[in-house]
Amino acid sequence: MTTPFPVLRLPYLVLMPILEHMEFMERIALSILSKRARMFVKLIKMKCKHINLRLEYNTVKMSVCFDNDEELKVDMFTDRYKVDLRYGKDHISWWPPGTLSPMDYVLPIMDVTNCKSIKKLIFREVSEYDAEYGTTIPLLTKLSKIDEVIVEDFTSYIFSPDSPLRNVLKIVLPVSSAVTISDHVQKPKYLREILKGNFDAVSVQLLGDWRFPLNDLRKTNAKTLKLDRVAFKVEDLNQYFKMWMKKKCNPRLEYLSVRQEGNVNKDLLLKGLNAVPVPIETKRAFRVPGNVEQLGWGERIVFEFDITRADGRRATIRIGTHGTVCFYVWPEFTNDTTNLVANQSSFMRRFSWISNFYNSFIERFK
Repeated sequence: MTTPFPVLRLPYLVLMPILEHMEFMERIALSILSKRARMFVKLIKMKCKHINLRLEYNTVKMSVCFDNDEELKVDMFTDRYKVDLRYGKDHISWWPPGTLSPMDYVLPIMDVTNCKSIKKLIFREVSEYDAEYGTTIPLLTKLSKIDEVIVEDFTSYIFSPDSPLRNVLKIVLPVSSAVTISDHVQKPKYLREILKGNFDAVSVQLLGDWRFPLNDLRKTNAKTLKLDRVAFKVEDLNQYFKMWMKKKCNPRLEYLSVRQEGNVNKDLLLKGLNAVPVPIETKRAFRVPGNVEQLGWGERIVFEFDITRADGRRATIRIGTHGTVCFYVWPEFTNDTTNLVANQSSFMRRFSWISNFYNSFIERFK
């Protein structure tokens, strides 16, 4: 009969060298056992770059990425309470006693790797035949910060009273910075709850011939908004830019991208905006908040124009070869946009203002 060794009762100076010489997988397994074990393992400072979670079928997949390009993969099967851990060539599988939920694994691993947020929370396509998300709700309610929520298939069923994902999204979206709906949005009305949200970035791909109404575009509230494969009226986009000129639409907007199939009527898009053409060869860097791709594959900019509001706030409209229209809002207090970066931080805005004031002050006394 084997007698258990009370390793956690060892003196600190003896225990820490033992933990430091443990294999990585042994440390992770030990940290899940108890809060006391996790407290000691955490002192080793195993820091990760980011953590992604993916919910599909009856599985919660956790991916922990480290600076050495190694990755810890944890698969938690909620229907049979089986757990698989993989790190490099190491692999551990076990059927833990009792009914441990994904929360009992995800949160301890986040804690011991000093990760405070989830980079990506991914939901696979949802159908009426999917199981409930009841086993994952205790975990999701404990997540305090999510950088991006990704829904891979977004249909009308998601917002139906019978959808298991509807209540789950209500839990995670308030703590999320960005939302990506990757495919199959059949009608813009299904997105209104998300488009009105206070997100840093929203990226949506529409399907079919449904037009994106001007009224829905006017009510959006994200800093960065990308609408891909959208059937829209150029007149509506022109009206939206005029609303921006009059401060009658989203005051948080820093970047808007709309892409549809086919060419864009430049004259109709810029009608009444007093747009000033900018040579394409002018070097200007446009920094876009959020993880948003600015142009499609193989696309290039063919036209670029600046527009200016009455208060001096400037924006740039760029038109691509494949039907993409990009709209960049420049920071306040920016007089010359050449070689500057759009959407600077508030510190850089203040620095720019102080620098301009200092230069004008020096000029007076030359």
